[in-house]
Amino acid sequence: MPRGSALLVRAACLALALALAPPLATAAQAASAQTPESEQAHFHAGEELARTVALVTGVPISPLLGVSGLGAVRYFQTPEGLRPTLPWYARPWFWASGLALVFLFAANTTIGAMVPGLKKPMDFVEEHENKLSALIASPVVLLEAKRLLTAAGVLGAAAGAGVDSHPLASAGLAAVGSTGGIDPYLQPLLALGLGVLSLACYGVVFLAFHAIQVLIALSPSALLDMLLRLFRLSMLGLLVLAETIHPYLGAALGLAILVVSWLLAGWSFRLTVFGSVLSWDFLSSKEGTANPAAAPLAAFAARGFAGAPVRAFGRLEPAQGGAGWLFRWRPWLVLPARRVALPAPTRWALRRGAVSPTLFALGGLREPTLFRFPPRFRGREEELAQRLGAEEIRDGRIVRGVRAAWRLLRELVLGTEPADVSAG
Repeated sequence: MPRGSALLVRAACLALALALAPPLATAAQAASAQTPESEQAHFHAGEELARTVALVTGVPISPLLGVSGLGAVRYFQTPEGLRPTLPWYARPWFWASGLALVFLFAANTTIGAMVPGLKKPMDFVEEHENKLSALIASPVVLLEAKRLLTAAGVLGAAAGAGVDSHPLASAGLAAVGSTGGIDPYLQPLLALGLGVLSLACYGVVFLAFHAIQVLIALSPSALLDMLLRLFRLSMLGLLVLAETIHPYLGAALGLAILVVSWLLAGWSFRLTVFGSVLSWDFLSSKEGTANPAAAPLAAFAARGFAGAPVRAFGRLEPAQGGAGWLFRWRPWLVLPARRVALPAPTRWALRRGAVSPTLFALGGLREPTLFRFPPRFRGREEELAQRLGAEEIRDGRIVRGVRAAWRLLRELVLGTEPADVSAG
C-alpha cells in the first residue's frame, strides 16, 4: 500500500474513534451512575423495612410510652409549618398526656409505696391501662408501618419506575405488572397481609411484656417492682439505641425479641388472663361476693394438677352421676373445651391465701396445690370447702404471719399474755 494511502486509512480510523468516543463515554458513565443509584434505592428500601420491624416489636414493649414517644419524635422532626397536618397521635395533647401518665405510674412504684392502700390499686389500674394502651397503639403502629413501607416502595412504586426497581419484584416475591411495580389488583391483598402480620407480631411481643406488668401488679415488694420496670424500660431503650446506630441492628434485636416472645406466648397469655381476673375482682369490689353454693367454681390450674397447663383458666364441675369433679377449660379461651377428671380418691383441703383461696391435696410431704380460686371466693372458704367436700381449712403463710403479728401487737398494747404460751 502506498504511503499516502496508509496515512489516509490511519486518519479515517482516528476520526472514527474520536466520533465514537463521546457516545461510548456517555454510555459508560450512565451505566456506572445507574448501578449505584439502583443499589442505593434497594439499600434505602431495606432500611425502611428494618425500621418497620423495630417499630412493630418496640412499641408493644410499653405501649403507652412507645406510642407517646413515637408521636413526640414525629412532632419535633416535622417543620413547624407542617405540624398542623400531623396525625392525631403526633399532636402535643396526645403524646404529652401519655408521657404524663407514664410518669404517674412510674412514681407510684416509689411514692405510692409510702401511702398505705395506694400502690396495689394503682398497680391493678395500670394493668388494665396497659391493655387499653395496646389497643389504642395498634392502629398507630399500622399507620406508621404503612408510612415506612410506602417509603420503602413495598406498598407502591414510584411513577415511571421500572420493573426491577421494586424490592419485592427484584426478590421474586410479588407479581409485577407490565408498567412496573406491584400489580394494582394485588396491592390491597399485599397491604392486608402485611397488616395482619404486623398485628400478629405486635400481639406476641405485647403478651410477653404485659406478663411483666402482671408480675408488677402481683409483686409484694416495691424493690422487685422497680427491677421489673427497669428491665422493661431497658429493653425498649436498647431497641431504640440499636435502631439509632443502624436500622439493620435494630431489626435484628427486634426479631430476637419476637422469637423469645413467641416461645413464651402460651405462658404469657395464661398469666395475662390470671392477672386480668384478679385485678378485675379487686377493682370491681367483687372480693368475697361469690356464693360458693351456687356460683360457677371458676379456678386456675396450679402446678400440682397435671391435667392442664399451669394457670389455665376454667371451671370445676361435678362429673356425671355426681361422683368426683372435672376441670373444664378452653385453650386460649376460644379453642374447643377440654375436660380432665380430678384424681380420685383424693383428700382435699383449702388454704386461706392473702390473695385468694387455694385447693390442695392432703397427704405426702409437699401437699401439692391443685387449683387457685379468684378473689371473689376470698372469705368464703367454709362454704367452698363444704361444696367441694374438703376435709379442713388452713391458713396460708402470709395469713399466718399477719395474724401472728396482729396477736403480738394486741398483746403489747393491751399487756395481756397469750392463752397458749407454747403457741406464742
